[in-house]
Amino acid sequence: MNVFLYAAQGGAESEHELALRLLAMAVTQALGLPSLPEISREAGGKPFFPSRPDVCFSLSHSRGAAVCAVHNRPVGVDIEKIRPAPARLAAGMADEAFFRLWTAKEATIKRQGLGVEALLRPMEPDPLCRCAEDLLEGYIVTVCPSEEAELRTVRVESL
Repeated sequence: MNVFLYAAQGGAESEHELALRLLAMAVTQALGLPSLPEISREAGGKPFFPSRPDVCFSLSHSRGAAVCAVHNRPVGVDIEKIRPAPARLAAGMADEAFFRLWTAKEATIKRQGLGVEALLRPMEPDPLCRCAEDLLEGYIVTVCPSEEAELRTVRVESL
């Protein structure tokens, strides 16, 4: 199965609400479900559909934009607006390079269902992580599937 990646900027609602609207769009358009299933959270905070264990998803938002990744296997996604990188974390890296690495690490951790505190431990991102180049201007978006899969991106202009 393909990994479906939906992305959008702005909107009247909060970034979290924007991410949920993208998820609803992804499951109805890409997967053909009649509506968004009920969402629960694992002990570590990772969201899932109790009634649809065959559908895995990940959400992320950053400074006016949101993304949603949907797959039939665990998947992680992260988005960050390109801005000056935190000096104490970037260790001299260029801003874009830092956020490429950061989003890859966060997408890996989200796929694994680990908490955000895992980002502060030394780790390498999963080699399956891929940056969705130019999906949203001014943002870095990285998706991390559990297996090789084709990435289908959808940029939503208005919801």
